[in-house]
Amino acid sequence: MTRIFVVYRCIVVFCILCCFPQLGLSGEVAAHGANEFYKLSATLSTSNKLALTYNIDPCCYLYKRGFSFQVLGSDVVVSHISLPESLRHNDEFFGDVEIYRGEVLIVLDLDFSRVVVPSDSLSIAAEHQGCADEGICFLPDRNVVRFATLPGLL
Repeated sequence: MTRIFVVYRCIVVFCILCCFPQLGLSGEVAAHGANEFYKLSATLSTSNKLALTYNIDPCCYLYKRGFSFQVLGSDVVVSHISLPESLRHNDEFFGDVEIYRGEVLIVLDLDFSRVVVPSDSLSIAAEHQGCADEGICFLPDRNVVRFATLPGLL
């Protein structure tokens, strides 16, 4: 093969793997999306606190800087976010970063003082981003947590 052909072939393979990374993966991560590895549950307390628990698969981690939270369709505001202590990690894509593994409990303080018309429901968008240890990073992902009733809040 000529040198130009080899270089061309490498460029084509690189472009295909960049556009379709699942083609170059092996094992469990290749067959699943981010929601298979990051499970989110939530509990809303009567003290206007929302506890979000991420259960992270042992083969993966979440970036601390990848979290964001937003109340949807309401005047309720996230007034404070309490994140647990993170782990330092040297990431091949982002360099020195802070990450979480295992179970992560994040507490959001909710401020209902701006609510003019009380509602019986609440929806919160929780965004995160993470990677698998085998070097595959997922795009930022979003979960919406909905509560049908708000007993004792406000």
